[in-house]
Parts: sequence; C-alpha cells; structure tokens
Amino acid sequence: MATLFDIAQITGFSQATVQRVLEGRDSIGQEARNRIFLAAKLTGFKYGNAEKDGGAKEANSKLIGVIAEKESFTNGLEHPLFGGIVNSFRNIAYKDGYDLIFMSKEMNSSISYIDHCKSRKVEGILILNSVYGDPEITSLASSGIPCVSANEFIPGICTVVSENKDAAFHGVEYLIEKGHRNIGYIAGPYLVNSPAAIERGEGYKMAIKAAGLKYKSEYVEKAALWELKPGFEAAKKLFTRAPEITAVFCASDQLAAGTMQYLQTVGKRVPDDVSLIGFDDSLISECSTPPLTTFRQDRKKIAAVCAEKLMAAMKGKGEYEIVRIPVQFIERESVAAVKKAD
Repeated sequence: MATLFDIAQITGFSQATVQRVLEGRDSIGQEARNRIFLAAKLTGFKYGNAEKDGGAKEANSKLIGVIAEKESFTNGLEHPLFGGIVNSFRNIAYKDGYDLIFMSKEMNSSISYIDHCKSRKVEGILILNSVYGDPEITSLASSGIPCVSANEFIPGICTVVSENKDAAFHGVEYLIEKGHRNIGYIAGPYLVNSPAAIERGEGYKMAIKAAGLKYKSEYVEKAALWELKPGFEAAKKLFTRAPEITAVFCASDQLAAGTMQYLQTVGKRVPDDVSLIGFDDSLISECSTPPLTTFRQDRKKIAAVCAEKLMAAMKGKGEYEIVRIPVQFIERESVAAVKKAD
C-alpha cells in the first residue's frame, strides 16, 4: 500500500506538504496540486475523509515552528551559527515528515507565539533567538507546547549550546603559551538568558587566573551587538584605555573582524603587533587577512540534539536539561608568539 512517503518521493515535495494538499489545507500552486493528486491516484493512495473510515482522530499538522528574532544578531539567519543549525535541523525534520514554519514578531507583531502555534496546529518549537526579556517566551515555556532552545537559557525548556567556557579557557591559555601576558577580551552583549558572552568571559577570566596573572577589568570591553561595526567601536575603547594589550580573545568572528579593522586604522599589524582569536569559524574568519584563529561550533551536532530532544518532548518524553556540545579549535595565522627583547 502506498504511503505519504511514497507520494513525497514521487513528487519531490515533503510528506507534510503532501498531507496538507491531500487534506485540502494547503494553498500550493495548481500544477503542484495536480502532480500530487495524480501520484496519489496512480499509486492507489487512500486520502479521503478519515471520519468515513472509522472516525480516526484529526491528523497531526506535521509542523515545527522556528523562532528566530534578530535583536542582538542583526543578520538573523545569515549568522553562521543560526543558519547552520536551522539548515541541519530542517534536513532532520524533513526526513521525519515535518515542515518548518518561521515565527517572528518583526514580521507579525499582532499575534502571539502561542496563538500562532494554535492557529497553525504547530506541534513543537525550535527557539534560535528571541527578544530579550519577552514575556511571551515565558508564557510559551509554560504553555505545554514542546520547545527546545539552541541558544538561550529559558526556564523549563531544554537548551542545547556550545561548550563556551572551556573553549574560551583553551583560547586564552593558547595565547598565554605564546608568551602573551596583556590579553584583552571583547564580548558580545551580556544577557542573562544568552550564555555565550558571559560564559566565554568566565573562561577568559579563569585562564588568566590559572596562569597566575592579574585579572584586569579594564582589559574587558562589551560590544553593543555581535557585529563588525560594534567590534570596531569596542576595540577602539579597549586600546585607547589599554594600549599595552598584545592579544585579544573575541567572543565572535564578527567582533574579531571589527577589531582587526580598528587595528589597521591605527597602524597595528595582526599578528605581529596584536594577536587575535575569534569564535564561530564563519566565512569571514577564512577571508580575513590574515586568516583568523577561531573556534568552530558543531552546528550539525547542535541541530541533531535539538531535533532529538524536541521529538522526545513531542512524544511526551521531554525533560528540562542543558546539553553542551564541544567545539573545535581552528588554528590559522592571526596569533604569533611574543617576540623576546634582544
């Protein structure tokens, strides 16, 4: 007997799209509809009103919502972490017969996340990035709708994040091994529910103290956003205040690229005068001159664990936990050993 999967394979559409079309719940183009109905007819697939065949319960929507607000990430899904996670997550969801629907207050502020979920019969939600302090996210966490977060700590919702603290510790330790003692840290925004900047800052501080060096708050600068221009401005403040710094650990590649631009404007060379380490292993890290030493977040693993945890929650087997995914250190050319005085 033919299945939704067979129709999907024949037509090239996802199982969720095929199901919605056959149930009359999709506004897909007429040519595509004809192709799906023809495939169903030729294979003998039975798709009529379920109630006529024994009163089966209403079919699931096979929809997963994705919340990806921009706020501190103005490039949204173009951000290497979020774009990589959602692409891998989508591939996993499609194999299980699910489609994704994006939910954004920027695009539709007149409807709440919960009402949006109810109107589209969304079965679960992947939260990539939300507006800081949004009470709707708190309501969502207690609504009973299965959720998983790939970036933020949200009480009651399972969160999957990179191992930030250990990575930062290793990066700063690497700089210390190269002979650097005056090491700065340029962070993204410090938000309680968004762990990256804070945890990477903790790793930085731990490495400084573990080496027997004095932690100096004046060596830390927080950028307004996780972007290149705020990185430039943060670097300007940092080096104006502490020109003796010879190395900087940056909480993202974009911030490191902004720092590199600032250093060029004041005649400092990377890595001859100042060494830099970033975080993300985005395209900009490879295209920088010199190429940037950084950390590669395992987007596929984060997506796979998010999918696993969300599917479990959708089956009533979810639990609140924080899962940390190891990162990979990528050594390139933006770090040099401190030159010994003659």
